[in-house]
Amino acid sequence: MFLSPYLKIKKVSFFTIHGSSVLFLLLLQIAAWYPFLSDAQESLKQQSRLEYRAVEQWRKTQVQAKQLALAQFESASWAQHYIVASDQNIPTQWGVKGSASIRNWQILLEQIETQFHLVLLSVLWQREANGNWQGTLEFGIRAPKENRAFHNWLPAKIQADHFSRNDWQLLSTMRIGQNTSALLAYKERRHWVRQGSWLAEAGLTVSSVSSDQVVLLAKNGAKQVLLIREQGGSHE
Repeated sequence: MFLSPYLKIKKVSFFTIHGSSVLFLLLLQIAAWYPFLSDAQESLKQQSRLEYRAVEQWRKTQVQAKQLALAQFESASWAQHYIVASDQNIPTQWGVKGSASIRNWQILLEQIETQFHLVLLSVLWQREANGNWQGTLEFGIRAPKENRAFHNWLPAKIQADHFSRNDWQLLSTMRIGQNTSALLAYKERRHWVRQGSWLAEAGLTVSSVSSDQVVLLAKNGAKQVLLIREQGGSHE
């Protein structure tokens, strides 16, 4: 009878201490595992971002592939284009072949590269007796990408069109981090460009961009330098 209150107090005290210990140990475990759980969560987020990016890239590739399969090049009735390979009924590789002058090939390939993002997989050129070139080119289809650099897929160099200084003006330049962009005016049309940009209308590639000048590269290797706020360029 006299021990009963004491036993009740000890019992309550025991469970109170036990519960606090469990909570303390739980907090210690959480603190110990938190960095690992945080890293795991960040890894899952990174994986989700990569998966989303891959899905989005594949979706854009599908859209471009379908457009490419239905493309019509009215200025090149001499050329045939065809699907080389597909994945899940979506074209992944595309080809074009035909016989024409190198100038007509240039026009066609520039039109193709202006509209679509392709990577050259194989090419076969053969010069014919009449001066035309028989060509077969096959490409991998990629997701659309802005500011693609021009690729010279022609079998030989051709003389670039005459460079008219009065057609050009370097209006301004802008530097963000390590990248410098320039605003050009060509025949009253303005273009933001950076190193590697291709100006299809003029048939020139932007070789380099600095704070006060832009160097343009023609297909025959000639360079034209545009200086800031000065009309035209100087030939090197």
